[in-house]
Amino acid sequence: MKYALLLAAVTAAAHVARAQDSTALGATDRATAMRLQQIVDRARADGLPVQPIVAKVRYASLVVHAPTPKVIAAAEAVAERLALARQALAPRASDGEIDNAADALGLGVPVSALEALRAASPNKPIAVPIGVLTQLVASRVPIAKATAIVKDLIKRGASDEQLVALGNNVNEDVALGRKPDAAAEIRANGLIPLLAPSGANANAAAAGPTSASPVPRKP
Repeated sequence: MKYALLLAAVTAAAHVARAQDSTALGATDRATAMRLQQIVDRARADGLPVQPIVAKVRYASLVVHAPTPKVIAAAEAVAERLALARQALAPRASDGEIDNAADALGLGVPVSALEALRAASPNKPIAVPIGVLTQLVASRVPIAKATAIVKDLIKRGASDEQLVALGNNVNEDVALGRKPDAAAEIRANGLIPLLAPSGANANAAAAGPTSASPVPRKP
């Protein structure tokens, strides 16, 4: 009896989730709604965060008013990036890390860059470092340089707050006319003296997750 009640509750919750997704997706015709729901359901079944897919669909359909084929293609592309992001951050990755990594992939950051950040911090959360990498790339810092800077700062034990401040400062410097790569290098060089030598914090990477992390500003 208890098992039956539990099964009914789980089934009801699944129906509610699907109904919420269908409403959130905002498709104008049944066929499109069904196709988008299939994409979301498949991502959920694979253990991926689905909110990025829903958000992309809503933006494409309600803000940009993209045609149906482009809305579906956008949803599929986000789902594919989420799966690729999780693979790059293996063996474990939080929803926040996967979401930020998918955004990075969408800006052209290669899988190898994400793998490098994970290798630099195998046991500590890297959602913020990935977000800062994405911010630097969006500020037109070359991907290789941005990756090297963030990776080095992680190894030196830079905090999330320090990384976010660096990303925001570079964004502001670029807005004021400084060359992106020069701005990133100057800001990183200004932070390095406050940190330990590169690699000195390798053992610290085994520590558990910290509390709430700051969020980089979008350029």
